[in-house]
Amino acid sequence: MKQFLVFGGIFLTWTLHCCAQRAIEIDLTNQEAYLTDHAHVVLRAPICSGRPGHETPTGTFRVTDKDLNHVSSFYGFFGNPATKQIVVPDADIYKKVPSGLEFVRAPMRYYLQFHPAIGLHAGFLPGYPDSHGCVRMPEEYAIEFFRAATVGTPVHVYGYPQPGRTYWASRRSRPSGLFRLAMFGFRGSSPDEDAFRRRREIVFDQFDNEWDAKEKMLERQIDALEEQKDRAEGWRKERLRAVVRRFEQLKDDFEARRDAAKETLKRQWGD
Repeated sequence: MKQFLVFGGIFLTWTLHCCAQRAIEIDLTNQEAYLTDHAHVVLRAPICSGRPGHETPTGTFRVTDKDLNHVSSFYGFFGNPATKQIVVPDADIYKKVPSGLEFVRAPMRYYLQFHPAIGLHAGFLPGYPDSHGCVRMPEEYAIEFFRAATVGTPVHVYGYPQPGRTYWASRRSRPSGLFRLAMFGFRGSSPDEDAFRRRREIVFDQFDNEWDAKEKMLERQIDALEEQKDRAEGWRKERLRAVVRRFEQLKDDFEARRDAAKETLKRQWGD
């Protein structure tokens, strides 16, 4: 009996030691999560952390709970149970449920809680911090983190998101890991997909406005030079004609630069 207890104690110590070597690092600055084993990174995943006002807490924590089919305690959507259509994609338990609709809690599959009501789970990544405090990652990564972590696994959260920085984004055509609509039978876009589209529209509108302003400024410069050229005579007229040609060439180059910048922006947003 004594030998059994000694062996059991040794086995338990060895098990705890091995588990303690595995940890999760969450870098909010670069919006990435790392699964480490004996301080070596074995898996790296893009993430989406908390939006302003719902920042993901930083510090050193431990996994306190694992739930494969976890659902949000606060957030979800209002859907029409008769037509199975999502009517209000971004709702919470404090909002009054409109007549004829029902509140459906948002699924948060492969949930690893490390702080009260805050955890890591599968979800949609719009390309910028946009959660209510949780840490989302693509489902294929969330599965691996869920399998590797145990209750007690250390979690270290550090850094701060950089405003205006574009991070990795889920493809819009891809179903959201956070919002598995088939689970509920509802049809429609998730609040995260809607937020992604709104953010994308804002970014592309801002891009067009900035380049349109630059183009108009260049056109005004060309028009002013044309007026000066029409009033000029002799060598000055020829000199202004050459300047106008250079500005027109700049305008042609401007169009090419704009097209190239637009293609780069599209690739960043998964188009």
